[in-house]
Amino acid sequence: MAQPKQISQETFDAVVRENVEEFEMDLGEAIQDAKEQFKTQGVDLSNLITSYVVDPDSGDLKHTNPVKDALDKIKESLQHVELEPLLQGLKKLSLECSKSENNRKFAASKGALYLLYSCCQHSYLTKQKDVLACSLEALSSCLLGQSSLADAKILEFLANCLKELQEELLIEKIIKTIRVACVKSESNRQTFVQHGVIPCLVSYLRDYKHSNEIVTVTCAALRVLTFDDDMTVAFGKAHEHAKLIVTENAFPIILGLLETCKDVEVSSELCVTLSRLAVRNEYCKDIVDQGGLKLVLKLLQEHTKNQNIAKQVCTLLRAIAGNDDVKTSIVDSGGLELIIAAMTTHAQHSMVAEQGCAALGSISLRNPSNCMAIVKAGGVDAILKAMQIHKDSAGVQKQACLAIRNLVARNPEYCVVILEAGAESLIRDAQGKMPDCGDLAKAALRDLGCAVELQELWTGTGQGKVQQ
Repeated sequence: MAQPKQISQETFDAVVRENVEEFEMDLGEAIQDAKEQFKTQGVDLSNLITSYVVDPDSGDLKHTNPVKDALDKIKESLQHVELEPLLQGLKKLSLECSKSENNRKFAASKGALYLLYSCCQHSYLTKQKDVLACSLEALSSCLLGQSSLADAKILEFLANCLKELQEELLIEKIIKTIRVACVKSESNRQTFVQHGVIPCLVSYLRDYKHSNEIVTVTCAALRVLTFDDDMTVAFGKAHEHAKLIVTENAFPIILGLLETCKDVEVSSELCVTLSRLAVRNEYCKDIVDQGGLKLVLKLLQEHTKNQNIAKQVCTLLRAIAGNDDVKTSIVDSGGLELIIAAMTTHAQHSMVAEQGCAALGSISLRNPSNCMAIVKAGGVDAILKAMQIHKDSAGVQKQACLAIRNLVARNPEYCVVILEAGAESLIRDAQGKMPDCGDLAKAALRDLGCAVELQELWTGTGQGKVQQ
């Protein structure tokens, strides 16, 4: 993809000044016209200051930009002993970077990352805890969406801080910054793992279980290490990282937290973290053997009306149902009824519908007796209702088609029941509206016994090698 064009600040200033002086535009109109001119030419303006004020004394145009003002205040404050102006500048920069991507890109173009790294390093060495907390917060705000800008020195500093800091507020800030630095950056993830952050993160889950904030942000950091979201690399190490986390005894720690946790939102975080770690057949069984299935079903039963709990528990059940023995355990423990109840209670919420359909699809895969249980429990109605309500959600339609296919693949006797419930028209609608659903929809229709048009996607030419 071609890089966007860039211009200098002086060039943009000259066009604005020309609009004001030559074309007699007011300042706001002059700025907007200049922006539109350059945008039509494919110019990226994110590294420029595009706000001005008129100097009351000279009448000249002066730059005004809250991000630049905050950076200038930080630089100036570093020359003085008093800390309050520095704290104000750091907080202002955090606020402005949290507002928009353009602000973050502008801050980075003006050297914000290295300035903040210097602030972090100096405050860490001088044990200025308030300054370090604000510096880390500003650094995480600036890195949001541009984690690849963090270099090896910054990553090593963050990893070392994680190992050495003991104050809860600082631990929370450093883990948050590490998480942000890992989003969509496989190289950063691997660097942090090489620096030994996984044992530290797992130990913090155990040692700071009384802190909901630390538990929540640590779960998020562990999960991001298992992401495969960096499109710039051919393949990552998400699976290996998940195995390393499990090897650090993560399951009993997380399940212990889940058993004693009184906060439903933290419980939701713990559930989704477990689902990211259930990457091997034996891990799914380990979660159940250690009491995980009983815990999450109890959680769903007690908090069925909580949308987040419903979504995350269904996500976890979908993940651990990859193990054939666990499929049966879920059914025997009353999991089907709870999944269907969650889908019914939150019928208007697409994510609950998607994960509910996915869980039913996973439980029914290669298991005729489970398919029978799903049909008897009203699973077909729940799946088709989800398709009706969420016609514009590709995720819901795909998972619903997959679930229907799994229900009839080894139980053709259910084809009539499912077709009479109106499945064919819903599947064909999904097939026609969403290209992503094409293959799954065809597979479901085929196994339901419906007419399916199969297309030959590729035909060999023979290149003269085929005998006529």
